[in-house]
Amino acid sequence: NNSELSKGNLTGFVFDSNVKKPLEYATISLINLENNKVVNGTISDESGYFNLKKIEPGTYKIEVTFIGYEKKIIDEIKITPKTRKIELGQVMISPASESIEEVVVSADRPTMTYKIDKKVINVSQQHTSASGTAVEILENVPSVTVDIEGNVSLRGSQSFTVLIDNKPTVLDPSDALSQIPASAIENIEIITNPSAKYDPDGTSGIVNIITKKNKMQGTNGVVNLNAGMYDRYGGDFLINYRKEKFNVYVGADLNTRNMYGSRETESRTYNNDTTSYILSDGDFNRGGSSYSLRGGVDYNINAFNTLSFEARYGERTGISDNETQYHEYVLPGLIDEFYTSKEESDRGGDYLSLNLSYTRKFNKKGHELYALVNYSKRDFDSESTNRLIDENNNIVSGQKSIESGPRQPLRFQLDYTLPLNENNKFEAGYQSRMANNTEVSKLYVFNNVTDEFEFDQDYFHTSNFSRSIHSLYSTYQGELGNFGYQGGIRGEYTYRDITIEETGDNYNIDRWDIFPTVHLSYNLPKENQLMASYTRRIDRPRGWYLEPFLTWSDAYNVRSGNPGLDPEYIDSYELSYLNKFGRNSFSFEAYYRVTNNKIERVRSVYDENVFLSTFENVGKDYALGIETMLGLDVQKWWHVDLMGNLYDYRVEGQLGGRDFSESSFNWNIRFNNILRFGNNSRLQFNAMYNSPTISAQGERSDFFMTSLAYKHDFMKKAFSATLQVRDVFGTMKHSSTYSGDDFYSYSYFEPKTPFVSLTLTYRINNYRPDRRRGNGGEDMQDFDEGEGVEF
Repeated sequence: NNSELSKGNLTGFVFDSNVKKPLEYATISLINLENNKVVNGTISDESGYFNLKKIEPGTYKIEVTFIGYEKKIIDEIKITPKTRKIELGQVMISPASESIEEVVVSADRPTMTYKIDKKVINVSQQHTSASGTAVEILENVPSVTVDIEGNVSLRGSQSFTVLIDNKPTVLDPSDALSQIPASAIENIEIITNPSAKYDPDGTSGIVNIITKKNKMQGTNGVVNLNAGMYDRYGGDFLINYRKEKFNVYVGADLNTRNMYGSRETESRTYNNDTTSYILSDGDFNRGGSSYSLRGGVDYNINAFNTLSFEARYGERTGISDNETQYHEYVLPGLIDEFYTSKEESDRGGDYLSLNLSYTRKFNKKGHELYALVNYSKRDFDSESTNRLIDENNNIVSGQKSIESGPRQPLRFQLDYTLPLNENNKFEAGYQSRMANNTEVSKLYVFNNVTDEFEFDQDYFHTSNFSRSIHSLYSTYQGELGNFGYQGGIRGEYTYRDITIEETGDNYNIDRWDIFPTVHLSYNLPKENQLMASYTRRIDRPRGWYLEPFLTWSDAYNVRSGNPGLDPEYIDSYELSYLNKFGRNSFSFEAYYRVTNNKIERVRSVYDENVFLSTFENVGKDYALGIETMLGLDVQKWWHVDLMGNLYDYRVEGQLGGRDFSESSFNWNIRFNNILRFGNNSRLQFNAMYNSPTISAQGERSDFFMTSLAYKHDFMKKAFSATLQVRDVFGTMKHSSTYSGDDFYSYSYFEPKTPFVSLTLTYRINNYRPDRRRGNGGEDMQDFDEGEGVEF
């Protein structure tokens, strides 16, 4: 209408007049000169930019204020139908000569915030995970479930992509999440329907780990130490030095995590009228240790150009140590034997990641060019040994399997963002991913005569794997009143080659794929918002899924890859509603996901009491669900997050030439409570329940778990201690079953709990911002906790 068209718009940038750097969080007030009243206002962003919208025609003045700086006044600003858009350019303000006393404002940050394409989890509020890793944090996050053994699923799928600081990691998702200490994480972003700008890999989306870094002047740091029951201990530190154009940081972590418990199994194989049984029970120890070193340098050449280099080196070792009592018998038949199985396995090695990036910003807000080169190397080996010992303590059989192979991916990325006007922008980019690795598989069989493991040439295999993916993408984002939209398309060319040296067999693909994405939003009154999205994604089979030869895991299990596997293609739809009321929020998300060429791990009988695992494209699966979250301040001292996810899962297709259709109704619920006692104490209690779920050949039972933590800050929050108890009532246990025409398999898993641990945190310089601000200070947030924002 005409009244809207006559309204004005005022933009500008706030800069420090001494060092010519932008100031974030400066307050801009628009004052009507007729009555001297403030009629509009905003704060500047990280580039110093501010934007005042929908200004009525009239004469105004601008006041720009910032703590520690002189007030800046710009008089006689006239908004008329002919001068509706005014650009002030760089508004320079000067540091104040007088100092003020410190004022501390203490408030908790929200547990989670929503953006158009992601959920952002504030890790500082996850006290029950303080001594753990990213895996423990994700137990309390919407859209994510974690089973007892630490396997992470995003909306029911274990196929997703993990990024660290928006960059790829050479580690597998499970390794990456279990490697990063919770104390080193600032935020976690959950992106279930990523735009075309992101790699389309993974069935259910992206988990982006944002690690801690400091933007404040001088030297700052944090040190964490933790120790707990069942050989769980570790520590990490981060030291950050920032001086005008340079920011240098270095950090390290060392962690040992173990889980002890017991396990029972029952396996049956059927052959005509004969049934073979194996019953077992025993103890296990799973876990391992890891360490990593990281460091980086950011060089701000000027306000528009930044060059960054970062490196991460680490080593991870995972172990499994089991001693199991077996009873094997056949009905009808004469076999009835008892023996002991001793199994040891370890998997691990070192890895390296190097990142060099360049950011070029232009005069217009949001106009930038970003380039990244990422080189990674991973050299992981695995070795598993199994010995079967009879009642006379003689080794009757044994096997040792060894797999090794380095992996060296290289990535190049170029992204360009061009704002066309205030509400519209265009993005485009090119990304290239290349990887080469060689996998070597060996088997050693125990010789009863020599009492040694001897190499078996028949199970020696070498596979060479190479793959290159080249991508072009573009997105367009805009607004029409309260309606926002983003459309994107991504084209990818993939070439993959697998060669088996011993046989000369070769398997390759040469393929183009198109991945469209659509994101829509609509702003309703009173901070209500509707969002809808569609994305097409791909899940490529891992290298060892494709290796066409047998590999023995232990005396009763052998696996083989399938080079004929097709990738999964996923169509994902979401509809979301978000309502904010004060510091409280309510969200409702409906989602529907269809996976074509569904890949399942399938079991069959290889030999009597020996199971073969392989991979097959079995058909399609469907997930239709509803996810809700209520974040509520019940009292000023009591915050509650109630999260629920309900979804119907179906898998349809053929397996072994036989039609099958399986379905289950799945649900999980999380109930998180944070109680605040004064400014220095927190008590957190979490409870979670996961319902049973099915696969093409089996079912996993439900389980329930609770956690409790108490945190207290000392020495003006420079030091804190967190005592936590995981699985308070010892309910963290589950069972699973698999069955087919000629087999049945059941297992029951019970870890030793509860876990009790203590985490100590010390903050060097308490992460306080530079109060002078005249020396190039850039940020005013409390780096570590977000609980005490200090001015």
